[in-house]
Amino acid sequence: MRPDETLIDEAAQWMALLQSGDVSLQERAAFEAWRAADPRHQQIIEQMGGGLSLLRHSDLRGVPRESLLHSLNAPSSRRRFISGSLSVIGIAVLAGLLGRRYGWLPEAGELSTGTGERRAFTLEDGSALTLNARSRVVPRFDSVERLLDLRSGELLVDVAKNPARPFVVETGHGRMRALGTTFLVQRAEDATRLVMLHSQVEVVTASGARQVVEAGESLLFNERQTLSLERSKGQESAWVQGRLEVRDRPLSEVIDSLRNYRRGILHLSPEVAGLRLSGLFPLDDSDRTLQLLERSLPIRVTWHNPYWVSVEARL
Repeated sequence: MRPDETLIDEAAQWMALLQSGDVSLQERAAFEAWRAADPRHQQIIEQMGGGLSLLRHSDLRGVPRESLLHSLNAPSSRRRFISGSLSVIGIAVLAGLLGRRYGWLPEAGELSTGTGERRAFTLEDGSALTLNARSRVVPRFDSVERLLDLRSGELLVDVAKNPARPFVVETGHGRMRALGTTFLVQRAEDATRLVMLHSQVEVVTASGARQVVEAGESLLFNERQTLSLERSKGQESAWVQGRLEVRDRPLSEVIDSLRNYRRGILHLSPEVAGLRLSGLFPLDDSDRTLQLLERSLPIRVTWHNPYWVSVEARL
């Protein structure tokens, strides 16, 4: 039986952790407990490249943990990784996946954040940039335009006005062009979300579809088309202050946000992924947030150990 995408993701994260050289005895014990808990866990580790021998391969040894997690979170890498035949993926394919072509080696000038980290930057033109946890962006400024290439994660930018050089944020799904404004961009695997906080931005998808987004609006788009344009909910930038504010959102979105703020595996059962909730939760204390979720939803949170937590339906 082929492992599902969730197990592939969990196994990949464990492998990135173990090969990095930045692993504690507690984390290694957590991995062994995860691997022994389900035959499918051992199966996928073996299928990913001959078991743990892959972790000792010279092409991967010592690659920073966050670099691999960034790569696995990147849309192009994740599609290649998950869609490949696990039985033949082998060392060569995984090493190629995590090479410079797929972005684990930082580019010159790249700005990034790690797990549980938010950072503020002042760009060379005076624009103020804030990155959410596990985010990567490459500034490409020249005499014609000021470009931010968002590789993964989420950013908020307050653009310094310069009518002679448009400010552009680019993802694999399209380009967002502004002259002077404040907005938030979140890059997910299949789509990009733009939230306008001030002024307006013109979005051009990779296929050429255009949409102007005004202050107070939120646009979801992919490379082919705009998917939805709606009023923003007002809480999308709460992460800048370390808060996760949700209004009638599925539990899966909350768990996805928490994963960027904790080391190890946070497993969510598909049975409860669609439960909807509203609330205000601390990002920097994910254990506390999980406890609050357990009290307010029909779910059970199981701490197998500090680095492996499961969220399932309450029996």
